[in-house]
Amino acid sequence: MKAKTIYHGLRRRAQATHTVPRFEGRESRHHESVPLWRLLAEASAHALKARRRLTDVETFVQFAGFPRSGHSLIGSILDAHPQARVSHELDAMGLLLQGVPLAAIFSLIDRRALEFTRHGRCWNGFSYLVPGGAHTRVDPLRVLGDKKGDQAVRRVAQDPGLLERLNRRPRPAKKWILVLRNPFDNIATMSLRKGRAYDELRTSVAAEDFDAALRAYQADGRIADVALDSQIEDYAALCRTVADIKHRTAPAHWFELSHEALTADPEATIRSMLAFLDLPVDEAYVRACSGLVQRTPNRSRDRLDWPQDRQARVAALTREFSFLNRYDET
Repeated sequence: MKAKTIYHGLRRRAQATHTVPRFEGRESRHHESVPLWRLLAEASAHALKARRRLTDVETFVQFAGFPRSGHSLIGSILDAHPQARVSHELDAMGLLLQGVPLAAIFSLIDRRALEFTRHGRCWNGFSYLVPGGAHTRVDPLRVLGDKKGDQAVRRVAQDPGLLERLNRRPRPAKKWILVLRNPFDNIATMSLRKGRAYDELRTSVAAEDFDAALRAYQADGRIADVALDSQIEDYAALCRTVADIKHRTAPAHWFELSHEALTADPEATIRSMLAFLDLPVDEAYVRACSGLVQRTPNRSRDRLDWPQDRQARVAALTREFSFLNRYDET
């Protein structure tokens, strides 16, 4: 019986797959499913080359939050620090869920972050490369992280025991960054980007023609013109799991960063994040990262209609969850 159990376990592992981003330079915007055994082989090969810099990591930071909140920008800002490396949508918690050891996940974070940089850190038509940033240098490597905020939350919802598995060993420290954005904007962008039409339109049409093209797509039903019930429900479910993760995380290991604070004062926000991660502040680095931040937040909520009952449901969430209280009556 034991041999049979081992056989079936090995067979499941051999057939398992994991979804990762496919980097294609400026065309990067897609994901692909790859065999788990291939990722494990990639991790082992890279660990041999990077063993020295991976041994002294002090902190693993996992992003949490909601789709379309600015995680890609924050991830690249951290990756530009000479003592940090952050992978783009590796889905570290998904790997942990499949039983991949943290050491292998850390190796993949390092390897995949470097690959993202080699392709210009481009995703969905944007480049998140920080000019002069230390994306390929480490001195020394103290922080590793993964930018896959909403998916990490979904993984914990799928298996609440995942947090205990993550924290089983005290070193390195496990920290969380919750990236927030006004929920009306979050849900609006989630509704607009339901399907691929919005992303394809945005990357194929000149900026000055986008608004007119968007209205045409909304008129013929290819893109939503009203906030979707399904996306409000999805957002609420994420809120419940975020609250659970926060409750089970030590306050010193939890940091909340709002998109609005970042756009209003990027330098102060970046310094606060570095302090949370115990990373040294270099003013030239802070200025370079601040240059990537658009100072005017994008009000996605204005691109959709909001029936009164749906407005009320979202407003209720801002009162129910403490991390959303800052958006009450906004």
